[in-house]
Amino acid sequence: MIGGPDRRPPDGGPIRVLAVDGDPALLRFLEMFLGGDGYEVRPAYTGDEGIRTAREWGPDVVLLDQWLADPDAADVVRSLRSDERTQGIPVILLTSRSAPEGRIKNLQGQVDDTVGKPFDIGELRARLTSVVSRRREQAHATEVEKLKTLRKVVASVSHEVNNPLATILMSAEALEQRHGGDPDVLTRSRMIQENALRIRDILKRLERVRSVVPKPYVAGERILELGEEDGEP
Repeated sequence: MIGGPDRRPPDGGPIRVLAVDGDPALLRFLEMFLGGDGYEVRPAYTGDEGIRTAREWGPDVVLLDQWLADPDAADVVRSLRSDERTQGIPVILLTSRSAPEGRIKNLQGQVDDTVGKPFDIGELRARLTSVVSRRREQAHATEVEKLKTLRKVVASVSHEVNNPLATILMSAEALEQRHGGDPDVLTRSRMIQENALRIRDILKRLERVRSVVPKPYVAGERILELGEEDGEP
């Protein structure tokens, strides 16, 4: 099980691995040969414990034993995929040669990769790196598309709202000039102008958003931060 090429994890911090297996010896092995080497390993001995830990910890990847029982691996995968907190976490299924072929095939469409037991630790590192890198790239691409949409929406809203705002301000000023002697008109005119200027200020602040700064992907966290020109709040 030991040996093979060493594959370092992708940029973005240690890969957080949730290992769900009923074999304490295997879990100790994973902690020993992955932990502290660019990976953070957290063990779970049952499917229920794995589901609970995935929801609370938000790992980058789940290593799931195909032979789990009550709940079995299929139930664990279904639970992870049905929860928005865990549905995006990739799952690597740990299989064995004695596993029924049909049972493995039923799960293969629901997991991101399979690794047979006994496995080479170097191959496992490579699989972990590949799956997490692919997920981080997908998450980054999704956020870039969100940024493009945000910029289009901001540009459209600014264009559509600024013209009516200018008309509102001019109309309020005209009312004030024509009926300046009426305290009620004056009060309402000033209220209209103040609120119109507040809307204009909000639009200017939106327009100052100049970039989205990608952050390393961490499961369960947003990976983008909005930046503004000149560091203004």
